[in-house]
Amino acid sequence: MADIPLHKAVQQSDFGIFAKEVSPFSPNRLINYTHRDSYYIFGIVESGTCRIGIDFKDCDLSAGSVICTQPHQVHRIVDKGDAKSFLLFIDGVFIDAPTKQTLAEYALSLIPFKISDTQRTELIQLFAMILRRIGERENDKSKTVLQNLACTVVGIITDVARKIIGQESKNRRHIEITLAFKELLSANEQINRNISHYAESLHISPVYLNEVIKNVTGVSVSRYIQNELILHAKRMLVYTSLTVREISTHLGIDDYAYFTRLFTKAVGMSPTLYRKKYLE
Repeated sequence: MADIPLHKAVQQSDFGIFAKEVSPFSPNRLINYTHRDSYYIFGIVESGTCRIGIDFKDCDLSAGSVICTQPHQVHRIVDKGDAKSFLLFIDGVFIDAPTKQTLAEYALSLIPFKISDTQRTELIQLFAMILRRIGERENDKSKTVLQNLACTVVGIITDVARKIIGQESKNRRHIEITLAFKELLSANEQINRNISHYAESLHISPVYLNEVIKNVTGVSVSRYIQNELILHAKRMLVYTSLTVREISTHLGIDDYAYFTRLFTKAVGMSPTLYRKKYLE
């Protein structure tokens, strides 16, 4: 994915934490092109509506909506609308392991969620304090205050996400296996389509892996692998200049005709037509 811009925390802040308020009247330039970030983003809509796209899935946001993106997720602004929103960008070094686990679980179904009016008021007040202090980082003590405020924002949002995840009552062991499986899938751009490969790496049987993935995600492990492969293909079709044959090879599929049939069956159109339609 070399052709998709990657924004790094150090490019925005020497500290790893920064924030911005975005509205139709704010001077802040909204990044509306497709990109990835090396850090977590937490966004809350105070008023109005907007639409964002995360890995070809569009999410409509309105007042009280919260969305979180993981490092390296591909995303863009589809329609900025009339939303007034606040964004917190925070390097993963400031987020503890249990919180990262919760955010990774949330990313399995990645949907925006609503917070209460009280929580929205608290978060907006915290953002106001963060924005006021962003330019006042004169010493280590002021950085510590900023870090504590930012972590409080993360804590409030993660607490809501954790409750939403808890309501789904998924088996904890199944969640852990699914996250480990997902990490193995994302480790390389060439996706191994052999289920046994992942089962062996996770020290479980292919049958059990299939049971786990279906329980957590609602689809079989073979379909999950195929969906991941198709997602990689979509990214390369839209965001790179590679030919369809090159994309097929890049994904580890030497049979170009098979890749075309697989993509067409999954998406409903050929790779060439998909690229043309998306870029129109």
